[in-house]
Amino acid sequence: MGAVTSIRQNLQAEPSTLRGAMPHVRIKPVHRVETPARVQPLTVGALLADLSPVRRPRMLTGVCADGLPFLIELTEPDMGAILVGCEKGTGKTHQLQVMAESAVRMSSPRGLQVGVLTFKPGEWRGWETEPERRKHLQGIYAWYDPWAERFIQDLVDLAEARQEGHRAGADVLMVLDDLNFVEELSYEAQVNLHWLLEYGSQSQVWLVGALNAHQAVGYRYWVEPFRTRIIGGVKAGRNAEILAMRPCPNAETLQPGEFCIWTGHHWQVYRLPLLGD
Repeated sequence: MGAVTSIRQNLQAEPSTLRGAMPHVRIKPVHRVETPARVQPLTVGALLADLSPVRRPRMLTGVCADGLPFLIELTEPDMGAILVGCEKGTGKTHQLQVMAESAVRMSSPRGLQVGVLTFKPGEWRGWETEPERRKHLQGIYAWYDPWAERFIQDLVDLAEARQEGHRAGADVLMVLDDLNFVEELSYEAQVNLHWLLEYGSQSQVWLVGALNAHQAVGYRYWVEPFRTRIIGGVKAGRNAEILAMRPCPNAETLQPGEFCIWTGHHWQVYRLPLLGD
């Protein structure tokens, strides 16, 4: 059994003719205590149970073929915003929920806060009823809710203040489920959100969004600012290349619940765990 895998951005990006091309990602070993093999299916809680505490937030994406978790460290601003792209019904919302749940499990409320924009707030209501999650929650907003625009403005104000040297407060993870509903926002809010996608990570405001693959062509303006890409099952090669920013042969063969992420050298395939313990 190999080491737990984590990823973070390499400061030297791979040359690309695409605007906003994703930089290299490198694999880094993280200490893990060996335990006996677990019974499938795995859960977020089981995958994180043996990991050593860390100071900065990180997120679980899923479990690799060797049974070990794949983690993203929220440490390098050049990682930028993270996009999840796949066909409808293959697990994009579940992927976002795995990432958000794992992030709060590995952080204190003073270290990380989470906010969600979604077209279906009911899919996230468990965060409002579960005490440990609620401590981390800034809010769950529908895209058409005026409070969504207030939340975006608050994060812009926070990011700008931090750029001026005011670093107080927790990191923020902003989850954008159903990104195609971004057009429900006012023009000003759309400009602010696009700015956060470009520059939020420089101020520890981390954005993770999800888009159905068939909408990739029509939403290229919103796809481009994302620097890190996670790809699920995508049948149309053109859509896969827009979402991935490079050829992604795995996209056609991935099953529901399976995703891949570019490591800088190859596409790493993993599957989603169940939520909870």
